[in-house]
Amino acid sequence: MQPPSESVKLLLCVGIVAISAVVVWRYLRRPVARTPARSRFEEMLGDRPWRRIGAAISVVLAVMFVAGVYVVDIPDRPTPYAIYWLIMLGLVVWLCVLALKDAIHTRRTYSRWRREREQAGQESA
Repeated sequence: MQPPSESVKLLLCVGIVAISAVVVWRYLRRPVARTPARSRFEEMLGDRPWRRIGAAISVVLAVMFVAGVYVVDIPDRPTPYAIYWLIMLGLVVWLCVLALKDAIHTRRTYSRWRREREQAGQESA
């Protein structure tokens, strides 16, 4: 199997950097308050600092991937190659932990809303 051509590498790297730029624009900026009274949905999506950390890690991963394609992707030097991929793996695991934290937060928020709704229903009955 022959390695991918330089144009394929370049196209892949440009795509990854473009996606990473969208992630930066979307998650690293502060959310703008649309109304003085926040809805429940806006409350749930509000300030979750781990999302910005995840976005920053995603950008680091994208930059490291692009750098790795051109610098570390040499099988003659196995030690830097192994260290590079261990760092990449560690960052991906960190992203998975942040995603799990976000899922747990979302589940707790929905459970709290459900309890509040049930209590409001019992009070009105």
